[in-house]
Amino acid sequence: MRKRQHNLDLLDRQILVAMTEDPLASYSKVKDIVGTSVGTVYLRTQRLREMGVIQGAQLLLDPRKLGYNLFATLRMQVLDVDKAVKALAQRPEVSTVHVLTGEQNLLVQVYLQDVSALHEFLQFCTKTLGAARVETQLVMDTPINRAVPIPPESAGWAPKRRGGGGRGGASKTPSGKPSSGKGRRK
Repeated sequence: MRKRQHNLDLLDRQILVAMTEDPLASYSKVKDIVGTSVGTVYLRTQRLREMGVIQGAQLLLDPRKLGYNLFATLRMQVLDVDKAVKALAQRPEVSTVHVLTGEQNLLVQVYLQDVSALHEFLQFCTKTLGAARVETQLVMDTPINRAVPIPPESAGWAPKRRGGGGRGGASKTPSGKPSSGKGRRK
């Protein structure tokens, strides 16, 4: 069953931005940021979940503190993508699988303890998945890590950022009226 398509209004988008910037924020904190009531934030959030816009929440973990010293991406060509995806889903070291266009049709991201674990995973890819042309790259650093970027203000709907590099001036509520400044981040 497909989720119904729905246009998001400014308040929906402001709530999403606030929740993306602080996923652990309470409804009360979000209401202070966007200038509405807790009930409105709750109802809007529930509707966004029902629409499939909000699909869950994740904790960001430090892989090194969990014993993962290597983060690698592997591009490979497999004949049966569905079978490979099902097999990869069973491997705990796999964090993400992307199906690609082109000859190399899978991009797999894995967290591994060491080089011998990488070697074992490559053996799994070639022997179990039947992967050909596996290209491995070790990730040296991840300076930006976000699932879906927040669109820029120029997209016409993102709320103006407050504080640090933001422009001065009065902010407006979702109805377009100037806000009192109460509940704004400092």
